[in-house]
Amino acid sequence: MLTRDDVIDIIVERLQRAGGGAPPAPAARPLPPPAPARRKLDEEVRGRQFLSEYDIRKQLTGNSQELKISKNAIISPLAEDWLTLRRIKIIRE
Repeated sequence: MLTRDDVIDIIVERLQRAGGGAPPAPAARPLPPPAPARRKLDEEVRGRQFLSEYDIRKQLTGNSQELKISKNAIISPLAEDWLTLRRIKIIRE
């Protein structure tokens, strides 16, 4: 009995023999310079503190009900979900 992987190997082998392989990759082109809007965003984000879920867990004690962070800190989406799930209030200072 053939497994799923065996069937995939057979199909790939037959496609390669028939010349139906993947098309050649296009030549690499240099990246364009960043757009002005992107440059502005980079300047706004630079220097701000980024808090991941791991960072927040390290800051909190077992019974914490609130988390104090700097006013311009960036909180990862996973960290926000974790805080919401545990009903911990975020206080920006």
